[in-house]
Amino acid sequence: MIETKNPRIDVEQLLTLVQDEIDHLKSDNSGDAPVGGGFEPAGETNNPYAWSQLSASLDIAQQNADAGSRVSTYLNYRKSIRWFVRGVGKLVLYFGRVITVPQRDFNNAILHALRITINGIRDMNRRSDEFDRRFEHAADERQKLNQRIDDLQQRDQEKDHLIGYLKSTLMMQERRVALFLEEARRCLPETFSQEQLQGFVAEKGHLLDSLYVTFEDKFRGTREEIKERLAVYLPYLEKTKSGTDQRPVLDIGSGRGEWLELLRDNGLVAKGVDINETLAGQCRERGLTVEIKDAFTYLQSLPDGSLGAVTGFHIIEHLPMETLLELYAEACRVLASGGVAIFETPNPQNLLVGACNFYADPTHKRPLYPETQQFFLEYRGFSKVELKYLHPHDAGARLPEGEAPELAARLNDLLSCARDYAVIGYKP
Repeated sequence: MIETKNPRIDVEQLLTLVQDEIDHLKSDNSGDAPVGGGFEPAGETNNPYAWSQLSASLDIAQQNADAGSRVSTYLNYRKSIRWFVRGVGKLVLYFGRVITVPQRDFNNAILHALRITINGIRDMNRRSDEFDRRFEHAADERQKLNQRIDDLQQRDQEKDHLIGYLKSTLMMQERRVALFLEEARRCLPETFSQEQLQGFVAEKGHLLDSLYVTFEDKFRGTREEIKERLAVYLPYLEKTKSGTDQRPVLDIGSGRGEWLELLRDNGLVAKGVDINETLAGQCRERGLTVEIKDAFTYLQSLPDGSLGAVTGFHIIEHLPMETLLELYAEACRVLASGGVAIFETPNPQNLLVGACNFYADPTHKRPLYPETQQFFLEYRGFSKVELKYLHPHDAGARLPEGEAPELAARLNDLLSCARDYAVIGYKP
């Protein structure tokens, strides 16, 4: 058995030290410790002083592994009796070989096993470090690949916008050329009449239709996103029993037709009116009913009380004040009793919207103050007029309220509040 009382080697202390190092290695490999450099183990076990101390302890143990197999120099004894003590020591060692030889073999076997274990642990950590480095490299490469894919998707989307714009422009140009040639054929051999010239001039107003379609596709958002936002207005139509054959919905400035498509998907009767021929053509291709007319001209052609709802999303900010008041008056006239008018527009109370984002669309006139639009609807005959604030910024865009909560809260009210609002009124 091991000589635990041998002053030159403390096997229990050596085993305790080795066990501590193994425990450290296990804890570092099972945790989320940062990966060390070079080929050393991660965490605290990568400390070169710890490894050198362990190696030094093993070297000392190796030097004393054969304790009991040799005689000490006994220099502490006087020279006169040193030979006697040495002889007695050799005699004791000779008869004690039954114990010392197995003890020496056991010590050497333990030390050899410890060295193999430690080398295995260090090799395992080197492999773990190499795996971590490869994993981090693979993660970096994957991130770069994802970024590259996002860039390609963005470029592909921009290419689609450009192709759509070119297609729409080409179709419009073909239509204008065909119109010009037809009018020229009709008037030959005479020159163009005044009416025909006015028709040519009217076509000039549609030169930018395709450009605005491409602009909407780039900045407005996807159709799915817009339909999800507009779904908030469906309860108002249900409340007023709008969307039937007797009380249809009219959408002014129907644009790409997301609202009309949403109404159709919910089994509601609706039609739209828009002056953009390209947008109206796209809506018709989707099976939606859209008239290519000026909104006032179309409203004036409708009888009193013929609609259940009049809607307009991001349209009133394009109109001057006098035109806006006329729109509200006509909308009130054509609505049946209990009908609803809904007009959505950017919210200037959000400073980012009112001072910057609003002007991204060059056709916008000016931001519209919410309470002013509420007053205008009431002035034009609507009742129970309400304001509905919509689409605040995501929580991630808000300022943290840790250090200065009152100031951060106030700034968030100005910068991250609702980006849009709707003014909603009912026909008495």
